Amino acid sequence: MKYVIDENETYEDVEIIIKCKKCDDSILSLISRLKMQNEKIIGVINEKTFVLDPKDILYFESVDKKSFIYTKDEVYESSLRLYEIEKILQMQGFIRATKSTIINISKIKSIKTEFNSTLTVEMENHEKLAVSRQYAPILKERLVQ
Repeated sequence: MKYVIDENETYEDVEIIIKCKKCDDSILSLISRLKMQNEKIIGVINEKTFVLDPKDILYFESVDKKSFIYTKDEVYESSLRLYEIEKILQMQGFIRATKSTIINISKIKSIKTEFNSTLTVEMENHEKLAVSRQYAPILKERLVQ
């Protein structure tokens, strides 16, 4: 694969052209990630609304039918349901860890295998989260990609 960057001050906008023999899943995944670069998530603290960049989010959690967004320093409430968050951010490195959590795999500090085939992940903020047996193989697969 080769990369060509053509910089010119007369260009109005960024244009990306992909030339390939056949468009496969890896190319479609790349296109999805490029499209998602501008995706933002809305979080609320004390009736104040914040626009969050997904790369700053450690994980999402659902508690008592409310969704929460965890960053390194804050916890925000979200109006989105976990299945909506999962759909929006799946191509940005977020995966389901349990029925009630979605984690950003790029924010995982360490992983420990437990005796019952579950995993425990330590996030960058030192929070430890469980990954259920159902989702552990998906996490392992995504980490080697």
